[in-house]
Amino acid sequence: MASYDVIILGAGPGGYVCAIRCAQLGLKTAVVEGRETLGGTCLNVGCIPSKALLHASHMLHEAEHNFAAMGLKGKAPTVDWKEMLAYK
Repeated sequence: MASYDVIILGAGPGGYVCAIRCAQLGLKTAVVEGRETLGGTCLNVGCIPSKALLHASHMLHEAEHNFAAMGLKGKAPTVDWKEMLAYK
């Protein structure tokens, strides 16, 4: 069985920073994470993906309502939800 100086539960913003610092200090460090990806809720499904969708929605609103006043002419964009969700 492996032996560690520090075992960190969760690879969110606090967990992975803690793991890096422990390793820099020479401690044998392990991180236990239940998800397939590192970064936690905020990075993978929470704050950042939500902000990407909000930004895209804001850009659509700008195109539909404000571009003409700025001299930007043309058809307003349409939403491809599948592509938008992949972008987030």
